[in-house]
Amino acid sequence: MEGGFRMDGKEKKLDQFEIEAKTSGGAVFEQGVKMSKSNKAIRRIAEPLMAKHWKDSVTNLHRIYRVAEYLHKRTKRLK
Repeated sequence: MEGGFRMDGKEKKLDQFEIEAKTSGGAVFEQGVKMSKSNKAIRRIAEPLMAKHWKDSVTNLHRIYRVAEYLHKRTKRLK
């Protein structure tokens, strides 16, 4: 079902993005929302660590984000 009919009898064409929006359902959207929230939480955890330990080094930046990911996973762990 790529298009429908309008009131005046002419066929209505949907562009590629409209088709994608209609066919991709809640699962894809839900997964994106979960990932976005997770990344935001990791950034929040990493922010104070960055202020203290960054020192303009990309290596330190990657280490800080790895530590923040670990701390985020640890908060979800059962106690």
